[in-house]
Amino acid sequence: MLKFLILDVYPSDNWRLVKDTAGGYGTGNNFGNSFLSKLMNFFVSKSIAMPPMSALYVYSIIKGKNCIIEYTKKILPQEELKNFDYIILPSSIIAHETEIETLNFLNRLGLKVFVIGIFGNIKKNIYNLDNSYVVKGEPEKFFLENKLEKKNLDNFFSNQNLGLFENRGEFVEILDDLPYPSWDIYLKKYPLRNNFLSFNKKSAIPILASRGCPYSCFNYCTYPLQQGRKVRYRSVKNIINEIIHWKNKVNTNKFVFRDPVFSINRKFTVELCNEIIKKKLNIEFLIETHLNNLDNELIKLLKDAGLKIVYIGVESVEEKVLKDINRFSIKNDAQFKIINKLSAEGIIVKSMYMIGNPEDTEETIKNTISYSKLLPNQLVQFSIFTPYPGTPIFKKFENIITTSKFENFNQYNLVFKHNYLNEKQINYFKNYAYRKFYLHYKNIGIVFRTLKSFFN
Repeated sequence: MLKFLILDVYPSDNWRLVKDTAGGYGTGNNFGNSFLSKLMNFFVSKSIAMPPMSALYVYSIIKGKNCIIEYTKKILPQEELKNFDYIILPSSIIAHETEIETLNFLNRLGLKVFVIGIFGNIKKNIYNLDNSYVVKGEPEKFFLENKLEKKNLDNFFSNQNLGLFENRGEFVEILDDLPYPSWDIYLKKYPLRNNFLSFNKKSAIPILASRGCPYSCFNYCTYPLQQGRKVRYRSVKNIINEIIHWKNKVNTNKFVFRDPVFSINRKFTVELCNEIIKKKLNIEFLIETHLNNLDNELIKLLKDAGLKIVYIGVESVEEKVLKDINRFSIKNDAQFKIINKLSAEGIIVKSMYMIGNPEDTEETIKNTISYSKLLPNQLVQFSIFTPYPGTPIFKKFENIITTSKFENFNQYNLVFKHNYLNEKQINYFKNYAYRKFYLHYKNIGIVFRTLKSFFN
């Protein structure tokens, strides 16, 4: 019986690191060096935790093929590592150097390593060592379609067979073919947290309804690289069955939908919500979506189905800044109306902004920060524009990148030579933005509620 180990390594930073976000590149919430920012670093690092979903899907697939599979975030002693036939290494940009160091170590031991994840695909030449094989596209497809036999799998590590899988499709077309991720096994060793307000008492199970995103922000966004631009859906029945499964298995009613744009298909969203209500599942869930996909009727239905928190991308208040990065957004007055309706329904809104965009100046950043305080949102996120390798926009920046370390590409560092702003100014505005928003009198209540939820 073959033995596999998923070795999911991270650098030892003192802030939240999640590989599943930013289309599988990952993000690391380093809010800054002010007292408030350090407090937020601590709070968020203790409040949010999840692995790359693909790794847990792969776990379930391998387990279902009668193989031994384990998951760990720590490098095991050499004698234990050698007990495994194959190592599976999830790749990311936020842990890249740590992953490569680990990969070299495993290579020296002569261990065969399957590298999974989109960043491994983008930087295949770096991850592809003598004893490693970079799995193309969605790794679930590879492990679903291949016989997990030593003779077959060893072929992928011989030079003459490197192209063996390259001509097949990259994506799982029928998402219902995927088993449920092995969250019950994962929870025996690690937490699944999303401890914002009402999400603090139980494990928050990550779940997918769809994959893929067709929006124009693929110019700088990595989700289309990971999942493609064609949207693929699970059946409503399959999603409902998974929700019921986890409610019974791990005794939780908290779910975090990891779809890039949850409500992109209104008909599908209505059908799913109606089924949740009909089945009286009594769940609470979090989504990320585009304001263009929400209206009063759908907001009310989402609330009745259990929506508690919604993440929406605003990015900037300045039209010229958005146009430069090819970001589509609805008009500011429409943003206000939709966010106000969400808030009026008791749904927590987390608005996400980017500062340090190529056309940002001190004035445009200040305008965006001021705008964030005018909107009726309760939580905010200010990250820094990051040109990612592999995206179309990266070609404009590859010759002005100012860091040699990919782990700095965590959405909270300036990594290129900006036309108008330097690193010191960007870091100042990062601290300033959080201070101006969360210490504003109208937001003090949400700060206390959030801190209180942390101790419940």
